Amino acid sequence: MGIQEQYRNEAAELLSSGAVKLVIGYGGGSTPDRRRPVFVRSAEEVSRLVLDSYCVANLSAYLISEGLLSDGKNVAVFLKPDGIRSVNILSAEAQVNPDQVVILGFNIEGEQTTPLPGRKAADYAPLMESLRSSGLSPELQREADRLEQMSAVERFDYWKEQFAKCIKCYACRQVCPMCYCRRCIVDVNQPQWINTSSHTLGNFEWNIVRAFHLAGRCVACGGCDRACPVNIPLRLINHRMSKETLDIFGHFPGESADQKPVLATFRQDDPETFIL
Repeated sequence: MGIQEQYRNEAAELLSSGAVKLVIGYGGGSTPDRRRPVFVRSAEEVSRLVLDSYCVANLSAYLISEGLLSDGKNVAVFLKPDGIRSVNILSAEAQVNPDQVVILGFNIEGEQTTPLPGRKAADYAPLMESLRSSGLSPELQREADRLEQMSAVERFDYWKEQFAKCIKCYACRQVCPMCYCRRCIVDVNQPQWINTSSHTLGNFEWNIVRAFHLAGRCVACGGCDRACPVNIPLRLINHRMSKETLDIFGHFPGESADQKPVLATFRQDDPETFIL
């Protein structure tokens, strides 16, 4: 039995038994190589579920839909390791109750999709530890290395050129499970903290503020890269912020539901290199 049939059967059992009220998974997309989220509420619908190497979206973002978990009932969701890390962060930040989330975990290596054992976020603690050493894709890593070799002026020019393409559609915000604020700072107009116009200053303000918002919180799922209609390599700047928090504070986001947010926690032994 393949992983798709295995997980369809498990989803049907969870729904039939009443263990979950909803299964959030993947279905066929507009083209053969695309997958879209599907929301299955009965065992008769599990045939809609698809699971293969094209299932790359981080579905944990749907767990923070307003009111979804407010009734105390459980929800099952298909998640890759980055999505499991997202659940841990959302739990640590009191946005979801991890006991209500049943994880149908899987991993993708090349074109191979394999199941991950465990159904609660805490079951994946050994996996989280092993992910510390994983990095970007080879293509993105080469670009990250190229940026590292640039001078500060060259990097500034690089990001100036990239951010100049931004059209302020906020697709990166909408796809990110870490952007759960009911009212984003860019939507506040009294006072107007960030300029909404798509020009140099406004684009820098938005993208830099968001990068800092994700410092120590990004799980490198790549949703922002895929959602960006103008192909800004947002994963690169988020990766650099994650590298900084790991190097300075030893913080790898999403290791557990008990992990404290790195920029909202003070320890007496925290480095203070900014003090001369």
